[in-house]
This record gives sequence, structure tokens and C-alpha cells, in this order.
Amino acid sequence: MILIIGFRTFEFMLKIIFTGSFVFFFTIINAQLITDSEGNSNLSFNNNNVLYVGVDGINSFRELSPNTNFLSTPLGERENEISRWMSGYSLRMAIPVFRFFKINTGLAILQSGESYDWNSTVTDSSYAYQRTFRHIGLPVQLAFEYGNKLSIYGAFGVSPAIFNAFRQQIQWKNALGSEDSDELSIQDDCNSFIISLQADLGIHYHFNETFGLQLTALYRKQLNNTYKEFEDYIHKAYAFGFNFALSYQF
Repeated sequence: MILIIGFRTFEFMLKIIFTGSFVFFFTIINAQLITDSEGNSNLSFNNNNVLYVGVDGINSFRELSPNTNFLSTPLGERENEISRWMSGYSLRMAIPVFRFFKINTGLAILQSGESYDWNSTVTDSSYAYQRTFRHIGLPVQLAFEYGNKLSIYGAFGVSPAIFNAFRQQIQWKNALGSEDSDELSIQDDCNSFIISLQADLGIHYHFNETFGLQLTALYRKQLNNTYKEFEDYIHKAYAFGFNFALSYQF
């Protein structure tokens, strides 16, 4: 329960970051337009090609419901699963296509998952697991960047992805306190393809005309089922988090 509340608090904080960034962005756009009308400067959108190498840190969870088109299996203890922090990696390129916008695409290792933690109130017994779904994605986003030395960056689009691996780490303790663990890597029940929406908003600091550092808040929402059509559940991952990326502009 504490971790669920923590996830919701984290989600609320990121919403504040997104809202604040949008307000800041439109404020500086408006100020720039006023300056333009006086003939002093021009809009400063970044129209260069940029290569990004990034790392994600996300708090991942899922929407989970019985598959009513199959057996309508109850959720049972899976209803008590909680979110978990995951990592991800990406190699992206932003290519100008319009006056203000770029196409942002590349390759990404996307991870999602959830966890479970039970402790007996009577004995020393416990049971816990951490579940990981890994996909290789090809994100395609429409992006913009406004500013010079320190710029505002935003992107929105889809992330089609192919299933790559599943892992479930399990730990338990019996009533006498003896500990043991196991690991599962069953792949037969996972859908081979998923697609997600993703939105990014943050800042890009340019060390010089070539190199920079980008920090963005991100939200990802899976649109289709992680599992195959005739499995027990409908599982759709979602996550809030951050992306840190080194940039090379050319």
C-alpha cells in the first residue's frame, strides 16, 4: 500500500513537472513573439540533426483485468502487485522535417514490470517476486526544441516494439525462516508485438555547438495486451520516469 501511494505521489509530481514545463514554454514563446513584433530577434527553434544516447529510469506498473473473452480468471493475489523501478536504453536521431518540428526515431530497449511482496503476520514466512518484460522498440515521435544554450524539448508519438525476453525472480521464506529463490523465463504466453504512446518534455543543455545533455520527464502507455489472445489476463503496462541523454549535434 505504501509503494502504491508512493507511485501515485510520483505520478502527481511528474504531472506538475509536465504542466510547469508547458506553462514555461508558452510563456517564453509569447515573450519571443512580442520581441519579434518589435523587430529585435527571430524565433530560435533548433533545426539541426541531433543524435542522442540515453538511459531511462522509470517507475513501471500495469493495468490488469481478467480476459473475459476467454476464461475470465479472477486476479487473485495479482491484484496486490505493486510498481517497480526499471531501466531502459535508447539510441535516437532527431531529423528536421518542418520549420519547427523534427522526426525523432531510433532503437530502444524498453522494460516494464511489476512486483509482489507478502509477509506473514503469524510466522517468518514470506513470498516475493519481480516480473520484467523486455521489448526492442522503434519509437517514432514528432519533436520540437526551442532555445539556444538551454532549450525546451518536447516530443509525442508511438513506440512499436517486438517482444524480447521475460524474467520473473522469486524469493520466499518458510515458517522456520529458511530462505530460497528461483527464476522463471517462460515466453510462450507473451504477445510478440506491442505498441505504446509516449510523451517527453524537458530541457536540453548545450555545452557547445556539438555536445549537450538532455533531461526529460516521460510518460509511456501501452495500447495492446502484453499477453496473447487466449491467456488469462489483459495486461497493459504504463510508466512515468526520466530520460538522461548525451547529445551530438551536426
